Amino acid sequence: MNIFRQKKSLGQHFLLDPNLLRKIVKLAEILPDEHVWEIGPGKGTLTRELLKTGCRLTLFEIDRELVQYLHDMLPPEVTVIQGDVLKSDWQKLFPETKIKIVSNLPFQISTPLLFRLAQASPAFSRIVLMLQKELAQRIRATAGTADYGLLSLKMQYYFSIKYAFTVKKHLFKPPPRVDAAVLVLHPRVDSPILTDPDFFWSIVTATFGNRRKILGNNLKKFLSLAQLRELGRRAPEILVRRAETLTEMEFVHLVEQIRRITGLDSPEDR
Repeated sequence: MNIFRQKKSLGQHFLLDPNLLRKIVKLAEILPDEHVWEIGPGKGTLTRELLKTGCRLTLFEIDRELVQYLHDMLPPEVTVIQGDVLKSDWQKLFPETKIKIVSNLPFQISTPLLFRLAQASPAFSRIVLMLQKELAQRIRATAGTADYGLLSLKMQYYFSIKYAFTVKKHLFKPPPRVDAAVLVLHPRVDSPILTDPDFFWSIVTATFGNRRKILGNNLKKFLSLAQLRELGRRAPEILVRRAETLTEMEFVHLVEQIRRITGLDSPEDR
């Protein structure tokens, strides 16, 4: 058996409480033979609970020592992928059926991974994640609050989100500096239809570029002075607001106005 040391540089904080592990797996409602991904399995404590469901399990682990440890400890039918999950070609890994994810996410990769999950949301049927409580609060934040931002808007556009429970920091080894939270995500089916998703998110990203600036200043890279004036005429007071005050539907209406002003909303688009 391989002996390894936990690496704080990789965000390795292992949850060992068997009751909590079972509770997390139960939230995923896994059926036999369903495809399940676990990202950052660590020493495999959550992995062993997942295997009890009879799922087809794929693990993503960046730590070479842990990969060997997992190979030694787990049955051969478990797929262990060594490497950075953020750099993996997910398209080549997607099965024909939808995937479930159940993970205690390494803290360092949580935010970029969430953005990637949003981008690939149609591939998943349910996602159960344990992550920093502060990050969970940002994901669920509403317009007009301090925690609301691009991550909030994007995750809420692509997923319905349920806050399951809090996990106190002393339950991890080694204990992190903050408590964790478990979220359950379902791909959303009632999101507003976007005419051009790439353009929409590029505009939204720009509006959050500098949280201290009003929309008019953050949109200068996209719009000329004349176009900004026209936007102000069509949507009075919008240019003096800050991005964190806009709801999802206000962003949708804003971007549609920008498409019309810039000529992107051509007759062929309608």
